[in-house]
Amino acid sequence: MKKTSIYEYKSYKQFILDWIEKTPNLGRGQRKLIAEAIGCQNPFITHVLTGDYHFSPEQAEACARYIGLNDIDTEFFILLVLKERSGTKTLENLFGKQISQRCEQHSVLKKRLNIKETMLLEDQMIYYSSWHYAAIHMALMIPELQNVNSLIRYFNIPLARILSVLQFLADNNLVEPKGPNYKIKKSVLHLEKDSPILTQHHSHWRLRAIEAIQTPRADNLHYSGVMSLSRDDYEWVREKLALLLEEVVERLAPSKDEKLATLCFDLFQV
Repeated sequence: MKKTSIYEYKSYKQFILDWIEKTPNLGRGQRKLIAEAIGCQNPFITHVLTGDYHFSPEQAEACARYIGLNDIDTEFFILLVLKERSGTKTLENLFGKQISQRCEQHSVLKKRLNIKETMLLEDQMIYYSSWHYAAIHMALMIPELQNVNSLIRYFNIPLARILSVLQFLADNNLVEPKGPNYKIKKSVLHLEKDSPILTQHHSHWRLRAIEAIQTPRADNLHYSGVMSLSRDDYEWVREKLALLLEEVVERLAPSKDEKLATLCFDLFQV
């Protein structure tokens, strides 16, 4: 079943309806199973999902558990329920602010992707000072690029520069020499959202993207578009892209190392 993120939704009812539709047999029998899980009659589920009824917090928690949400996502699900149950605009706005804060926290990619590997700031400044470091670091995951001569041919970078980068990566325990070859020890690094180096890192790879656009290849993909959209749809697009990145990382974890590629996508207000 395709993964659905609770953080894409402003309504818990729509989240449940979409989740049901994506279960086997188009959700046949799921409303009955949800009713059993939360301890109510089947017609009540229909009144909630298509009418003005709402789950109680206890029913919301039981429903979230049945759907398979973890503790953090269950709390967000309950916040959506509490917001829709609010009897005053003030209370609705209060829960709305909490929901926005949770969405912002969820959008921090380091937490989403469960990345823990870090380096000292002075070493980060060197690693992200040039695209050479990350490119050579990741290239060493491909068997055909695990020695100095193959790296020189692939990147067209001078020998002295290749050796300097490899020495830095080895000194920081990211790679290790194995005879004439080099092997990866740590493959995943991440800069904090507020890192002063982040702008530099993004700039390096977007400049490389511009170079790639100027020398087009049939297997490359480039897209740039300016659009006008609602605030809610802006958040929806951002969440969709973040969810896609999660799926990409999950898919690539066991992926065979055959090609070296760069992924850059941007969504920003103009």
